[in-house]
Amino acid sequence: MKNTLLLTLAISALLCFSSNAQDLATTMTVKPGTPVFVSSGTTLDASNINLKSTSSKFSCLLLNGTLGTSNIVNYDRYINVVGVTGVNGGNDLISLPVKASGDVTFADLLGYSADAGLTTNADIIVNSTATPTLFLFGPYSNTTSSYFNYDQVAEGSIQLKSGVGYRAASNNGETIRFTGTTANASETVTITTANNNSWNLIGNPYPTYMDSQAFLAENSDKLDPNATAIYGYNSGSAPTSGTIDNFTIINNLVNSNVNIAPGQGFLVANHKDSISNPILYTPAMRTISGTDDFILNRDANPNQMLRLRVDNATANYATEIYFNENSTLSLDPGYDAELYGGANSSLMVYSRLVENNVGRNMAIQSLGFVALDDVSIPIGIKTAQGIQVSFSLENFILPEETEVYLEDRETNTFTLLNTTSYTFTPNSAMSGTGRFFLRIGSQTLSSNMQDSNDLKLFASKKTIHIKGQLLADTHVSIYDVQGRLVMSSSLDQGTQTNSILAAHLNTGIYLVKLANEKQSQTKKVIIN
Repeated sequence: MKNTLLLTLAISALLCFSSNAQDLATTMTVKPGTPVFVSSGTTLDASNINLKSTSSKFSCLLLNGTLGTSNIVNYDRYINVVGVTGVNGGNDLISLPVKASGDVTFADLLGYSADAGLTTNADIIVNSTATPTLFLFGPYSNTTSSYFNYDQVAEGSIQLKSGVGYRAASNNGETIRFTGTTANASETVTITTANNNSWNLIGNPYPTYMDSQAFLAENSDKLDPNATAIYGYNSGSAPTSGTIDNFTIINNLVNSNVNIAPGQGFLVANHKDSISNPILYTPAMRTISGTDDFILNRDANPNQMLRLRVDNATANYATEIYFNENSTLSLDPGYDAELYGGANSSLMVYSRLVENNVGRNMAIQSLGFVALDDVSIPIGIKTAQGIQVSFSLENFILPEETEVYLEDRETNTFTLLNTTSYTFTPNSAMSGTGRFFLRIGSQTLSSNMQDSNDLKLFASKKTIHIKGQLLADTHVSIYDVQGRLVMSSSLDQGTQTNSILAAHLNTGIYLVKLANEKQSQTKKVIIN
């Protein structure tokens, strides 16, 4: 429960603020995790409003009224500690939660101080030991597919913009100060595509949380249909579900209850049909509901899903498949999410769309519930030569009867991932799809399943078995996964036990159809 105190002021402003806030006539300090709401028609007149944050708590100022003409709003925004090469964690994606009217430069930001000049942002933001004027602070460029680091001399006069995202890091995990006023109007930022790179770093321009679903609803037509989502950097420490590599994905399907913290930057992908698009932030997106930024743990949405993970001796990677009533086998904007284009891991796994696959690597793929009965999903992998890799289900929430097989078409093997893992060592470096498929279906993929007419149809040791009385002469047809008839046989009426030798068939999944005038049955079997 947030520590808040409700007071009714003489000016009829309803404020929710820290119980140890200072004299409102001079300075109001709002503790981390505390929201302040200023209602319409009300003027908040404190000379300084200091909004505080920690690594997991953020104060909010939701302004529907006005501030006094001399008010200064300061936001002391926590910035993650600088990372160590080769280790997950470090760095942060941030935006300006408050901004002074007019131009604000990088040099201005470096000079802001929360302690009357004893310590400035320049002392907190990481800088280069070789070039002390070079700071770990700057935007993302899709032209070069890299982050800028601003130099105080060369880029000191560069203007910082509301709604734009910046990468930053602090020396010890500290807050830096932003100074200005709070936005209570719409803001616009332009996203672009350059050199076939559609990724853009933007951010929450308000000193409140931002409703992620309201943002997506407003801007979905400006985003790539394959990536109609928010990608938040989490330094490898966010929740399992909905997190791929170092990014927490927010769309209509996963993490849909996660809102964007004040001063939080995130990545979006520009629509593939436009060179540029305006992204709109509106006051209606503001909310005081939220917890931490993307760096810390939070619960994921419970869905019918599976998380497929690959591991080698030094790394791991995962991709997710979800099942819900709103999705299809083709692209479902707002539900499917492409792998972030900036990912550059030596080990990767992803899926491709089941239908209308155009070669986009999906971090998250959503399918309809009907796919739980029978679907084959192309799986892509990137791995080096000669390094052992293991596939497993890191997590799955599926109906009890659902089985998940990994098909390896090079070795003609099927592995039930519900109960075991699959390990292989590639003879050469791999990058792409074609070898591995996830086969998902009910337990009819296994043997000894009985239907309502008391016929049992199953396979074992290269033989298809039919047990139960045949009420008429029966025709049996066997099809491969491409739907091609590969074998047929006839059985006589009245027989109780029949066996069909299938030694010439390759190991794999087959569809067996049995039909006569009075009975019919269709089952999937594994021949091995």
